[in-house]
Amino acid sequence: MSRITLRERANKASVFRSRTLVCVVEKPKFINNLMGIVRTAEALGVGKVYLIDEGRLKLPKNWQSMRDNPKLVSLSSSGIKWLYLRKFSSTAECLQHLAKKKFINVGTSPHPLGKKNIPLFEGKYTQHHLAIWFGNETRGLSQEALEACDFCIQIPMYGIIESMNLSSSASIVLNYIVEKRHAFSRRKIHKK
Repeated sequence: MSRITLRERANKASVFRSRTLVCVVEKPKFINNLMGIVRTAEALGVGKVYLIDEGRLKLPKNWQSMRDNPKLVSLSSSGIKWLYLRKFSSTAECLQHLAKKKFINVGTSPHPLGKKNIPLFEGKYTQHHLAIWFGNETRGLSQEALEACDFCIQIPMYGIIESMNLSSSASIVLNYIVEKRHAFSRRKIHKK
């Protein structure tokens, strides 16, 4: 019996990648959190990760250089090799790019933000082009990002602590949204 090659595995996995689902990480403080998100996003089949970074993380300028960086490969468990990461120098630049591609923006926030905030499990995530935004570990999303979002979601929490680690919350949110999108696609296929 022959072993499946890494390229064959990548080709097989690409069928399930949601090219219209983007994870946006705005100004993270810690490279470990960002690479944890890259790892999770790749494992779940998220289309791309967009990073808004003003130079704090000192990442290589382009994705190919990131893919060749042993530290980033290690921190992401090789997720950076398989999932495209694009850097933007500002929130405005990223929002303009997403608007051109007609993406719906959905933010994440542990704090109620009025009528725009809903629990994760009550949201509809089947919009064709969807960008899920995650903010800085200390401050969360910027006001600029929050204002651009159609709505914000929060993970229901029942303990005393009211926030989670950035990569942990991204794992929960992305897993739920990917599952909802796959279930929606399966229903559409079965209706035909």
